[in-house]
Amino acid sequence: MRRSLAVIGVTLTTAVLGPGFLPAAAAPGAGAATGTLIVNGVPHTDPHGCYPSNGFLVSVVNRTDRTAYVYPNGGCFGQYEGWVQPGGQATMNGSSVYID
Repeated sequence: MRRSLAVIGVTLTTAVLGPGFLPAAAAPGAGAATGTLIVNGVPHTDPHGCYPSNGFLVSVVNRTDRTAYVYPNGGCFGQYEGWVQPGGQATMNGSSVYID
């Protein structure tokens, strides 16, 4: 069975991308988070989108109202490998962090 997901006028098919693929643009929620997201010591107020870790290890302090997702690749591409819930913090392998 083929399932498709339309993202900004582009159709992605699970037969090509795999059933576990969730593009960053389709992450849960809408609008910017409220609060501060700290990625490797750099604060981002009312963050929205993808933030690089500038390496393969990322430290995340999530002082927002949304969950932050950690991706193994730059640009928040591929399947996320971990997350940090609101009020949480973690250090893990990762190259980028997405929050909406």
